[in-house]
Amino acid sequence: MRAGCAGLLLTAAAMGARAGNAASVNAAGRECGGHLTAERGLLSTPNFPRPFDVPLSCRWVVDSSSQPSPVVIVVYLTQLFVSTGLTFTEYAYYEADSPSFQLEPRILHTVTEENVASLAVVSTNRSFLVVDLTMDRLEGNHLRAADGLLDVFGINVTYNMHSAVGRLPDYSCTAAKCSMLGNCFASADYS
Repeated sequence: MRAGCAGLLLTAAAMGARAGNAASVNAAGRECGGHLTAERGLLSTPNFPRPFDVPLSCRWVVDSSSQPSPVVIVVYLTQLFVSTGLTFTEYAYYEADSPSFQLEPRILHTVTEENVASLAVVSTNRSFLVVDLTMDRLEGNHLRAADGLLDVFGINVTYNMHSAVGRLPDYSCTAAKCSMLGNCFASADYS
């Protein structure tokens, strides 16, 4: 069954809300980030798609270590409107409060102005994927900000833990592929 992006993201938000959450708090006191253990969920900046207070520092830890079988963590970059400050790092093991237990980090992708529209998914077969977003200013860091007409600020992307056995879905809509208007579709299982 196909559903519009808005419906898909609302469903993901409801599922992600069940996850454990140790979110950081931005300058305005709004939560941003967290420890996510649900099979699927949402990574979103405060107030998306509207402007948010800066400076902003968010860290989402997608943790698949409690899943019953090996999984691949996949982040679908469906509504990615930042052009800087977003980094995806995989870890063999990760404890937020203990740097000595953040083992084997490897940066998978850092969003830049040059590559923001070129990647549809980020995936890892490691148990921990850490997504960091830091931003000191809104100006000059977004794909679609044009004098208030069709402004979109931040990110609103989904993640899913797929079985490590079998083929992963090979298509995800992005702002560049499906249009800047958000006219994109995905199935309920993010494939």
